[in-house]
Amino acid sequence: MSKKPTPAETSAPAERVRDPHIHIAASEDFKQATLTITSGRKKIVLDLNAAQVADLITGLGAVHQAMVGANIPPIEGVSFTPVRRTNWALQLDPESQGSILAFQHPAYGPIGLAMTPADAAKVAHGLSLHQQLNAATLKASGPAN
Repeated sequence: MSKKPTPAETSAPAERVRDPHIHIAASEDFKQATLTITSGRKKIVLDLNAAQVADLITGLGAVHQAMVGANIPPIEGVSFTPVRRTNWALQLDPESQGSILAFQHPAYGPIGLAMTPADAAKVAHGLSLHQQLNAATLKASGPAN
């Protein structure tokens, strides 16, 4: 995705595609993906490797962030897929004097959530309450079978 275009690629006029249908699928061996864009009888097929898919995700995320702007949508009622197994790390955030929770999201790549000291304290308190609730639930229900 980050290769330099050849003169032939830069000299061709861009053609606008109306109401595109976009489909992406992994190959059977999961070593490549095929991105297909169709509009009417026009069809563009791109074969991408894992690095190019990651670049595409990063680029789409940046564009989406610019389109949404500073208005962060509410989280209430939004469906999401939890990340249950990943690598993660905590590090200091010099800018906010808080913390950064960084983790490898299996779909989106590395993500870092910066938290102010007040936000970090709220998260720590919430996690502590969840541990207490889980322990009380386990104690009340007894061992499984």
